[in-house]
Parts: sequence; structure tokens; C-alpha cells
Amino acid sequence: MATPCPPPESFKEPLPFPIHWVSDPESGERLRERVLARQEPWGLDIETTLTGQHHCEVALIQISDGKEAWLIDSLAFEFKPIIEALYASPLHVLVVHGGIGDLAVLKRVIGIVAENVFDTLVAAQVLAFPSPNLRELARECLMVHMTKGSQQSNWRARPLSPGQFKYGALDAWVLPGIARVLAARVAAAGRTDAVRDGIKAMLEAVKAYEPPNGHPFEVGFARRNRDKKTRARLRVLLDWRTEMANKGHIALLMSVGNRMLGTIAEKNPATEHELRAAGWPPSLLRRYGDKVLKLLSASDAV
Repeated sequence: MATPCPPPESFKEPLPFPIHWVSDPESGERLRERVLARQEPWGLDIETTLTGQHHCEVALIQISDGKEAWLIDSLAFEFKPIIEALYASPLHVLVVHGGIGDLAVLKRVIGIVAENVFDTLVAAQVLAFPSPNLRELARECLMVHMTKGSQQSNWRARPLSPGQFKYGALDAWVLPGIARVLAARVAAAGRTDAVRDGIKAMLEAVKAYEPPNGHPFEVGFARRNRDKKTRARLRVLLDWRTEMANKGHIALLMSVGNRMLGTIAEKNPATEHELRAAGWPPSLLRRYGDKVLKLLSASDAV
């Protein structure tokens, strides 16, 4: 069983609703049964390992009926049955915000797509909100203050920090309430069809989504560099960075960009001095430098 999250009493500002940590098949099955019995819209949000839609892992799933919130440790057990329950009935609306990304990731990971969805971002855009992000919608519709300090943190970490715990729970908890407010405004404005069409287009894009065979950066790189060994070195470096980032190496992901890896693949450094001269961050040299050099050498040997 996964290490439990920090208890709510450890928060500086306790949340005004119950939060449940779901980290084993038994608690997952209880949640699945509750989801199947639901009568009202539930919100869905996910946190990933930050390696992008095509390569990320699902590190946390948050769902809420607007009264309570459940944080699902997707690293600890098979979570697909819970998502299947959320998607199961066409009578029960699933609320998302900017759902094209999260729903596409879930399609890639577990192979299913939601049907009956209300996307608060689409509704806010149709209503011409000047800042239709979730934080502003929570403030405008529910008078709830949200912060984004934990958004780009290591979501594989266990236990979650109090900030991650609060951020994750709030992201799902506000969705049903925001959806109710926006749906009423959409109806009053006579824009129901526009919202429905926008959500339909979003879901069609999710259904059509297929992850690429490689990294999108490789396409442009290959146009300007035809050398097969150089391109092979780039692929090895990109795959390694994805693997490490999906294990929680956030500093590596944030500090070593695609262009830097492309330069390193082209210059093919053989020493730490040459690696640093090619642009590798000095702060990450001791921890990763030797591994990068070995990857380059092994790639050339193939």
C-alpha cells in the first residue's frame, strides 16, 4: 500500500470538504461503486509527470461530486475501473476544464474516451470570459481562491506535500459548482448550441488522437540534420530524459530542453568538459554527466 498523504490537520488552511485518499484495490472498488450510483455531475482532473501529452504517466487522479473529493493514487493500483465507471452512463455528466489534454492522456493510457462531458473552459470561452482559466472561474463563480504553486511539481512523490494535496483536491472539487453556474449563464445567453458544438469538436479530437511514434521535436530536427548517427543520438537522449522525468527528475526536465539535446547530439561530446561546453547545465553535470556520455558512446557503437 502506498504511503498515505498528509492529514488535513497538517494544513495551514484546512479545506472545507472531506478528502479521501484512494491507494488500494479495496478502497478503489468502494469508490467505483459510489461513482456508478451517482446522480449528479462529477468533476475529473489528472496530474501527470510533466513529460507532455504523448509520453507522460498519470501520477494522480482527482474526482469530486462538489461535496467531497477523492485523490486516486494511480501509481499504486489499477485505476481503469474507476474511470470506466465515470464514463459509464450517458445520463451522468462528467465535468472537465480544458479536457482535451487530460482526456487524450487517459485515452492513450487506458484506451477509453468519455462521451457525456461538460467542459468549463469551452463554456467560459463561449461566454467570452477575459481569463477563462480555472483559477479565475473558481473566483468568479464560487468565490473560491486557488493557487497554482504545485502545478509543476513532482506528482510521483509520496507522500504528497500539503500543497499538492490541497491543489489536487481543489482542482476537482470546484468543477461541478463552476459547471452549474456556467450552464445557467450559457442558457440565459442562448449559447447552448455553441457550447455543445465546442464540446463535441473537443471530444472528436480526443477520439482521433493517436500518439506519435517518436518525439515531435525529432521531425524538425531531421529536416535540417540528415546524419543517421546524429539523429540516433538525439532519440536516445530524448528517450532517456523522458524515462528520468517520468521517475520524478523534475530539475532535469525543466533545465534540459529539446534544443540543448539537439546540440549535444550534433556535437557528440566525449568528456564532461565538452558536454558542458555544448550547453549542459553545470548544476546537473555531477549527477547526470557520466550517464549522458555513456549514452552517446553506446549509441555510436550500434
